[in-house]
Amino acid sequence: MKTMRRTALWHVIALMTAGLVLQGCGTTTAPKAQTTHHHKKPPAAATPVYFKGTLPALDAVQFLSQNQGFVAGQGIVLSTSDGGQDWTRIYQGTGTITALAFPGATQGYALTASGQVLAWQGGTQWQPVSGLPGSVSGLWLSGTSIAELLTSQGTLYRPGPTAGSWQAESPRNVTAASFDGATGWAVTQTASAAPQVYLTQNGGASWSLSYSPKLSGPSGWTASLDSAGGTAWLLLTSSAGQAEHQPYVAYVTHDLGQAWQEILGAPLFAGQGMYPQAPSSLYGLQAGPFTGDAQSAYFVSWKPGNPSDVLAITASGDGGQSWQQLPVQGVAHAATPYFFKPIGIAAVPGAVWLVGSRAGSGTMLLSHDGGSTWQVVAP
Repeated sequence: MKTMRRTALWHVIALMTAGLVLQGCGTTTAPKAQTTHHHKKPPAAATPVYFKGTLPALDAVQFLSQNQGFVAGQGIVLSTSDGGQDWTRIYQGTGTITALAFPGATQGYALTASGQVLAWQGGTQWQPVSGLPGSVSGLWLSGTSIAELLTSQGTLYRPGPTAGSWQAESPRNVTAASFDGATGWAVTQTASAAPQVYLTQNGGASWSLSYSPKLSGPSGWTASLDSAGGTAWLLLTSSAGQAEHQPYVAYVTHDLGQAWQEILGAPLFAGQGMYPQAPSSLYGLQAGPFTGDAQSAYFVSWKPGNPSDVLAITASGDGGQSWQQLPVQGVAHAATPYFFKPIGIAAVPGAVWLVGSRAGSGTMLLSHDGGSTWQVVAP
């Protein structure tokens, strides 16, 4: 999971202030502790609801510090200010929240599975963002406002010159992106072209080709990105796997794309394929979601086992030069998500969080030692 660190784009603040409209409280307003009436519009303020009980399926997690964080999933967003000891329900609805973007404890944005963006203002109300350029599949912050949107058609948008407008960017056919303030990265791919990485340093106003990974074929790759400052991490996974094995390769740049390094990979079979240098201990692992900052990166992975699958974290604390495969220890298998559908990961100094689902119920896992040992966090 990753702490969002963004620099302000002041014209976006004006845009978002003008572009938010109120939606009915049935799905987008944090409910009061005891509600006996249905309102056509949300109340002016909402009372925090302290959450206890069974978690629904969870998809997303974001932490701003060891203490302040958020988790979200099927019809819910929860907030904690004490590192997960207590949780407050700040959103309840019928849809699934798939991504979060919070700049602070009382303001943030949530992306729904249906492609809507909801804004939380002043820690009291959720409001849908109006005027979106189609169904949204990704969003990123700059300061306290939305800076970039990725639509389901593979187009990136940034705020236009007038309130409520959005301006399409180049390149097109974007499948993954990551932003840290005005610096952003995007991966493009089509059925006939291998993935390519583009860089912007002016908030998307212009882009340049940064890297063309050397791959065994142009198609069948899925890209994920994460970035912080001049560092960007790229994970490419292949659909060519067999018998539950999934080839993948990871790259990193620490100098704004001047040099990229192939840092980790797993071939389809041990010693075979483009990446014979892949550690044998990583053979057979399926690479899942990941998070990275200037020096650390964590890949969620799983390894088919007998009698049960093994949940693992593949971690680096030295910029990708060395890696450890860390089975999730200290947690009973019955409490562990399996196959990570859905799952989310977030990391801040001193804490790594995993959220996921097992048999339709949510699970939260916390590590304070970089993934070596874990505990189940129960609200």
